[in-house]
Amino acid sequence: MITNFEIEENYAVQLNGVHIDLHNNFEFKEISESGDCVQIEFVKSKGDWVLEDEFEKLIFVHENVSFKNSADGDNSEFPEDENTLSGISFFPKSMRDINDGMMEHSKPNDNDDIIFLFENGKMFRLNCEQIELYAEK
Repeated sequence: MITNFEIEENYAVQLNGVHIDLHNNFEFKEISESGDCVQIEFVKSKGDWVLEDEFEKLIFVHENVSFKNSADGDNSEFPEDENTLSGISFFPKSMRDINDGMMEHSKPNDNDDIIFLFENGKMFRLNCEQIELYAEK
């Protein structure tokens, strides 16, 4: 898997030298599919802690997807957490029975999947050839 970003401490990414805090400053908006491409979109949070010059939108474009798995999560206790990312990680595809694990490496190893895990237990796990992160001001 090739990426144009690095994962930092399993809650943020670095794109072109810019630290982007996915957990605190962004909310999941939607996931969409077209052929073998999957897009995951985040938008800037409305909290007063988010800097004005933060990106407005982030789009992770997964190209040539060969594996997809997802879980809906549970909104009964804290529905406000549905769109809050709790972690992002590259994780070995040989361990697909574990969907809530995190590994501390910034770039994917050969045969890694990427996992997006949310506070309510919602999860997206993908394997693809390439992930491009696009950030819009």
